[in-house]
Amino acid sequence: MSRIVVIALSIILLTTAAAAQIPKGNVFFASACPPSGNPCSLTADAKMHSFIFGPRVSVSVGKITPFAHALFGASHITGSVSGFSTSDTSFASAYGGGLDYHLVPLVNWRFQADVLHTRFFSDTQNNVRLSTGIVLHF
Repeated sequence: MSRIVVIALSIILLTTAAAAQIPKGNVFFASACPPSGNPCSLTADAKMHSFIFGPRVSVSVGKITPFAHALFGASHITGSVSGFSTSDTSFASAYGGGLDYHLVPLVNWRFQADVLHTRFFSDTQNNVRLSTGIVLHF
């Protein structure tokens, strides 16, 4: 058997095995702002976007599902200081948790809190984020 066939079959089998490890998923869309309203003290007018993903551990207790998560990705900030535009991108991580309340099949209401760690402009930021919203299960 040629190497290419063996590699292709291995990729297909490993992909199938990996997909079998994830029995279900969910999507949660929320807009979260730190209580200070300004994610970085260096900018007077700033907008920050974070794209973070990671594992979540949860256990169901009746209609309530408490969870904890560790999320990793990137954050990007743009803003202006004294009329000059500035921007920076940083590694981002968030640690926290919350709970989901089961409303109807495939729909939950989520309450969540975490701390988002970033390092913009060589300065460390630790922002508390509080969010709530609808979770769609699939």
